[in-house]
Amino acid sequence: MEHHIIESADGSSSLMLNNFSESYHSSNGAFTEALHIYIREGVCYLFNKLQCSCINNSKRTGQFPPIVIFDIGLGSALNCLAVLLWQQTLARSKECLPQIHYIGIEKYPIPAEEAKLLNFPEHIAERQAELNGNTECRFCREEIRDWYESIHDARWEENFEMAPGFTLTKRRADIAKCCADDFKSCLYPDSPSAVFYDTFSPSTQPDLWEKSIFEEIFKGIAPGSVLTTYCSKGVVKQRLRESGFHLERLTGPPGKRHILRACKL
Repeated sequence: MEHHIIESADGSSSLMLNNFSESYHSSNGAFTEALHIYIREGVCYLFNKLQCSCINNSKRTGQFPPIVIFDIGLGSALNCLAVLLWQQTLARSKECLPQIHYIGIEKYPIPAEEAKLLNFPEHIAERQAELNGNTECRFCREEIRDWYESIHDARWEENFEMAPGFTLTKRRADIAKCCADDFKSCLYPDSPSAVFYDTFSPSTQPDLWEKSIFEEIFKGIAPGSVLTTYCSKGVVKQRLRESGFHLERLTGPPGKRHILRACKL
């Protein structure tokens, strides 16, 4: 898919498809969107639920399986970088550290040399305190840039330990052809998942929003898992419900009235 670099409203980069009026991220703010939908309402929400569950079950806080994240549409890897920094900030502040296995699924990878032109490391360096509210633990631009470039330099189909407690696996695959076993094979026993459903919109790629895809995801992930997406169209809500998910309609980031969080109870 041919594209060119643009600047979104919050100053972070994005990519615009040449043949469609659609960008890889929200034109109202690429990082702002990732922070709101996939960090706060996705992995952070799931992590807090797991901590509460451990406390309620009289277990020591943090004693739960690693969190597996399925990023459906790895794209520019902005979501991946944001999750890594969120987790590593917790580690540096000596808070409870969630073990993360991040699995990015992408059919049309962005060339590494092109991805490295995006300004995410510099932009996030200025806003990193927003990842979890910690104003004391900060990473310099060079550290963030090294991590970001490592994501794009990592070999496909191989596990890569990027940082303590954070493993990345990039898979070149078509989500429309993935089945439940493709998700189950990545899980630890009873491991909860956060699914970032971040493909292009139904108007651009309608085949990626079919009920059959959501059904396979639902069957493949463990109870307690969550799926977040920027798309709140009625047909998407209907297909997620029919696939078995319990839906929550949440307030969206700037320029987006609502987003969805779908839970497997």
